[in-house]
Amino acid sequence: MIKFHNTVRCDLKSPDLVTDELVVDTVAPILDDKFVSLPKSLQPYPWYMMTNIYHISYAARTKEVSLFFWGCNFRCQGCLCKKESRNFLLKENMHLFSQEPDAIARPPDRFLYLGEVIGVLDKLDVRLVLLEGQEASLDPMYPTLTEILHERYGTRNILCSNIYKKPPLKDTDAVTVGLKAFTDSLHRHYTGKSNREVQEHFVELYRSGMQLSVTSLFVPGYIDTDETERIARFIASVDEDIPYVILPYFKAGNNPWRRPTPEEMEDAESVARRHLNKVHAFKGDEEMEYEVARVI
Repeated sequence: MIKFHNTVRCDLKSPDLVTDELVVDTVAPILDDKFVSLPKSLQPYPWYMMTNIYHISYAARTKEVSLFFWGCNFRCQGCLCKKESRNFLLKENMHLFSQEPDAIARPPDRFLYLGEVIGVLDKLDVRLVLLEGQEASLDPMYPTLTEILHERYGTRNILCSNIYKKPPLKDTDAVTVGLKAFTDSLHRHYTGKSNREVQEHFVELYRSGMQLSVTSLFVPGYIDTDETERIARFIASVDEDIPYVILPYFKAGNNPWRRPTPEEMEDAESVARRHLNKVHAFKGDEEMEYEVARVI
């Protein structure tokens, strides 16, 4: 029998797990007090280490895997994980975009060892990996995982992050930055944290040569057209060609805000285009062009 000794310092009962660093202490698995004999394909990797990954989805048409991580250093009031912790693009979850929230979603109750993640990916034809969920960059295994993704599968690795803290990015090919707000007081109100570090890290990543794109949420009467334009101006001050995607707010958590109309999203896109060359606003009524399947 394989024995694992793990200590995970986090509160899995809270859907708003907030930490500056998620730490997982794991020792090597032992079999009758001896180290397990590993298959040669796994021997180079610390496969026995626990990750913060709890959910994996796959789009066969685009050969795209999404790895979902738990744990965040923000408390975003409109976080979709309050509604559902798994991929919203799964067929069984698509209705949740328009559904009124009736409770806070339960947090994940199981996380994956690195060896389990590798075992899943070995069975898929994967070219692109999105590291998303809450905040993937907090996982201590992040640099090891992305290195394995490059070496073993030759994937393009895209980190979706608030960049409040920066992990080692040697094996990260691009970063999609979630800019919650430009105005610091608004950012503090929405996330519980200042955006000073976020803006500084954004400029540093750009200067380092990292490929960047930006997403932000449009919330009528809160993070609205004026704030969207402030975000666009900030991005343009770095580079007018950085892609910017504006996402419509879908009700999550106990918030008073409503969902924006397609016309409001068009207006937000028009305002952002005054400053940036590559802007797209989702209207909230788009249909999926391909299927996303749950793997774990």
